Amino acid sequence: MKIISLKVSDKTAAVIKGMNEEELIKLKEKVELYVSNPVNDLFTVMDEAAEYAGQKGLTPEKLADLLEIDMDEMNRTLGIEK
Repeated sequence: MKIISLKVSDKTAAVIKGMNEEELIKLKEKVELYVSNPVNDLFTVMDEAAEYAGQKGLTPEKLADLLEIDMDEMNRTLGIEK
């Protein structure tokens, strides 16, 4: 095991400093999962593809139509609530 340092906001630092041992263990597990999870690579690719599609004029509505996805379902999937 290694100890690392990260620069975070004052608010984040205060929250972390206020955590008990159990909360710190859960945070450590989440960080380890985040950095070791191959899904993150997928999300990165998806984000880059979405940015490229947007630059080419592909709106979420057009994408939903191309993928034959209901726009409400698309918004739910993307975490966009209207």
